[in-house]
Amino acid sequence: MTTNLSTDLRPGTYTIDLAHSTCTLTAAHAFGLKPVTATMAIRGGTVTIGADPFRSSASAQIDAASFRSDDPKRDRDIRGKRFLSVTDHPVIAFRSTACARSGGGWQLTGVLSVRGTDSEVVLTIDTVEPTAEGYRCVARCTLDRVTAGVKAGRGIIARPVHLELDIRAVG
Repeated sequence: MTTNLSTDLRPGTYTIDLAHSTCTLTAAHAFGLKPVTATMAIRGGTVTIGADPFRSSASAQIDAASFRSDDPKRDRDIRGKRFLSVTDHPVIAFRSTACARSGGGWQLTGVLSVRGTDSEVVLTIDTVEPTAEGYRCVARCTLDRVTAGVKAGRGIIARPVHLELDIRAVG
């Protein structure tokens, strides 16, 4: 069930429930022949729902060292200096800059910071469902990993990375 964002949400600031929220990434590997799915842990964040939905905002921090796929060697490589460089850049951060209607839904535009590089991303909000403690939100985007600061891996990892955030926000 998707919530009507203009009438069904309770204004307020909600904290991301870290134990029940996930970040899933999907990219093509090996010259686009094999899709790779990985997860990363969310380590903090908030969702603020404005009385005027256009004034709503969100921020989140992702633990770069938590990158996990089905291949431990790949995981070590991605966390290493060539890709995420988690020793120097332990957090991937997002902060919204605008909330807008798009077609029949909503989009959250913001700045994603990876490896010290900021790039604009647009999250499409697919689902907002009420829960006993707050809301469950699902948002998706596709980002260009090179523009986002991960320049290594040409020919090994495709440039587009699909990101899905499944967030539980409690208040």
